[in-house]
Amino acid sequence: MSEKQTHTPGPWRVTEDANGFAVSWLNSPGLAGRIAKVNSGQIEQEANAHLIAAAPELLKALVAIVAVADRKTAEFDLARAAIAKARGTTP
Repeated sequence: MSEKQTHTPGPWRVTEDANGFAVSWLNSPGLAGRIAKVNSGQIEQEANAHLIAAAPELLKALVAIVAVADRKTAEFDLARAAIAKARGTTP
């Protein structure tokens, strides 16, 4: 893949309907779109939807932490691996 991948800009939000939870973004008034649909039926589904919705902020925070305090530790190895996975650059 030669093109740099980027995600849909946040913030993302969770809404509920009769079939489950939708994760969508609202970039400006009248401009919105769905990111993911999480079906209802299991207790974890709402938590899954909220975790998906938090992804842009989590990635931004993790990148900032690593940039400021990068260490050669197993914990920072996990952080760098999670950043790479989120960016689609894992081997």
